[in-house]
Amino acid sequence: MSSYTEHVTRVLTEDREHPGLGTVAVLTFAPPEGEERRPATLGPRSIEAVTSAIAAALDRAEAGEIRAIALTGTGRTFLAGADLSMFADPTAAENVRAMTRAAHDLQVRVRTSPVPILAHLNGVALGGGLEVALMADVRTAAPGVRGIGLPETSLGILPGWGGTTLLQSVVGAETAVRMILEDPARDRQLTAEKAQEAGLVDEIAADLDEALEQFAALVAAHVDVDETDTDVVDPAVVGETAPAGASGAWGGRAPALPAADSPEAEELLDALDAPHSPAETRRAWAQRLEAQGAPAVGRALILLQQLPGSTLEDALAREADALAELVRSDAASASLYSAELLRRGKPGRTPVEGAREITRVGVAGAGLMASQIAAQLALGLQVPVVMRDLDESIAEKGLAAARDVIAQTAARGHLDEQTATAIAENLSATTDLQELAGCDLVIEAVPEVLTVKKSVFAELEGVLAEDALLVTNTSSLSVSRMAEDLARPERVVGLHFFNPVAKMPLVEVIHTEKTDEQTLATGLEVVRRLRKFAVRSADAPGFIVNRLLFRVLGGVLASLDAGADPVEVDASLDALGMPMRPFELLDLVGLGVADHVGQVLLEELGDRFHASPGLGVMAQGGVHFTERSRTSVHPPVSPTVAQVFGEGERPAGIEPLVGEALLEKVRAGLAEEIQLMIEEGVVEQPEQVDLALILGAGFPRHRGGITPYLDASGASERTTGSAFHGERFTAGR
Repeated sequence: MSSYTEHVTRVLTEDREHPGLGTVAVLTFAPPEGEERRPATLGPRSIEAVTSAIAAALDRAEAGEIRAIALTGTGRTFLAGADLSMFADPTAAENVRAMTRAAHDLQVRVRTSPVPILAHLNGVALGGGLEVALMADVRTAAPGVRGIGLPETSLGILPGWGGTTLLQSVVGAETAVRMILEDPARDRQLTAEKAQEAGLVDEIAADLDEALEQFAALVAAHVDVDETDTDVVDPAVVGETAPAGASGAWGGRAPALPAADSPEAEELLDALDAPHSPAETRRAWAQRLEAQGAPAVGRALILLQQLPGSTLEDALAREADALAELVRSDAASASLYSAELLRRGKPGRTPVEGAREITRVGVAGAGLMASQIAAQLALGLQVPVVMRDLDESIAEKGLAAARDVIAQTAARGHLDEQTATAIAENLSATTDLQELAGCDLVIEAVPEVLTVKKSVFAELEGVLAEDALLVTNTSSLSVSRMAEDLARPERVVGLHFFNPVAKMPLVEVIHTEKTDEQTLATGLEVVRRLRKFAVRSADAPGFIVNRLLFRVLGGVLASLDAGADPVEVDASLDALGMPMRPFELLDLVGLGVADHVGQVLLEELGDRFHASPGLGVMAQGGVHFTERSRTSVHPPVSPTVAQVFGEGERPAGIEPLVGEALLEKVRAGLAEEIQLMIEEGVVEQPEQVDLALILGAGFPRHRGGITPYLDASGASERTTGSAFHGERFTAGR
């Protein structure tokens, strides 16, 4: 039985008389009546409504009743694409096949339309929504519109309603390949202005009225009119292109597909083999993704390669087959799960209930992390932010670094100059503790030493108001111990930011047993206003991300300490699909920090964690695990690793595992640790772990998150006796 409830998109139709175009059939896509805040999406009944409405307009065009067709949306959405909740239903594959057939039939038919078609992108046009817009001959977009793109390959599928086939005919080979293959992996979508630069949008138009004026002028360029008629085209002239009852196609359309051996075909093939990075071509990257369980990019690449010399019908048939196959894949199931996690977890539009008002914020410390946090607080909260450090030169340097972040944000176009100046002026730095006295909230970002942090908190409690919040940015230390000697431990909460703060979207929000509801709500509200994702964690060593990352790194380092070959060890976890191999990650974290965290977790959680003697030697020597290279996908392993670990004493009872054996050990360790975290109440649901690792550690979305991957690989059942998600991700085994 189907559990899917569709919010059916409506198509509102009206005729408009335009002095240059004649009668225009305007089709407006709208969400269900009474649900105006929802975006218009495409489920089975919605796509039937959309394609039927466009087909009816085409019937009228062929009968000579109208001279043009215009498509647009309502609110901030043109069409938001396929309804992703549909894919959680067992009948999804059947629905998609029928929906694809309807979309493809219409893509073929609009090529023969006797009248020109306009799509005015008033708002978001993603996936299937943009593919509907590709049916048009002209596209306009409202200024400032965001969310134009084809994100399907990041969802484990591909643009299967005409996008993979037709986009190259609109924007050219290079841009089409980038939009289909690479932009989804980078979470990149186009603005209206960028879409115009790419050739996807012909003109920027404030509203439909302006869009119709521009449409008329563009249509005029394709018909034989007198030079004096430059602004509009006479309806009779358009009618000459398609007289009443005629079946001839409007003459302004370019060919849908490149001919075999044409310059366009050569450009397309060249684009597929162009560099994805300095070390890898797009084709090689697609092959690597497929080896890591993500076939969508590779399938899209093959479809693009097959376009030259094909008929439109054959190309669309191949597209339909590929989409139907991918929809049933494990990668699509996992990718759509992670997409839903991200959708539900994204910062909300309404304030967190119960949060207190924040009018002034302090940051204890002015080092690298402190200055990054201060800049984000100033940008997000837009209240005065004061940094305090004991050293005047460090305070001044931190202030300059924070203001530089503001300047960089403005330079990227995210702030106007006046706003940037005001925010920068809200930042200040001092050595005087009393200047923090009026703050509603102070976050410490001092060295990761418990005694230092406790001292800072005690000092702050002496000058702050009783209801002011004390916040720690600790990455691994106990928040409860940090607050145990305070008079008001209920006012303490952890906000663990990840480095670099501006780019990393995750903040772990740490609550102790004594943290009161208003303090927790205020911490969550601060994260929301910074437009970051908040994942709640109870106070436990390493919280979520670091606890699990160091369970992985501990397994890797244990094999090294036992004498395994460093190059083999570093490559052993490639199947996980992580953005970095373990040694590169260690270098990024910093070997001193990694050694410290490993020691803390061993002390707090026992010998499930491994404190590596070899890592300690590497940290003391100031050396790195990897060497820099612009020609390697992964940085080469430094010879120093073999030298250092080769000289150490071999630990008893640890095997030098590599390859599949080390991968299996790591998977088993992760399954065990996550189960313990759930049992201990560190998190309530595995979804919290998945969201945290996707956002905080770059765990691949095509795996869905760590727990779907452990279920699919069988590690959950082998280690804990049951899967985290029942049978949802185990069908493929």
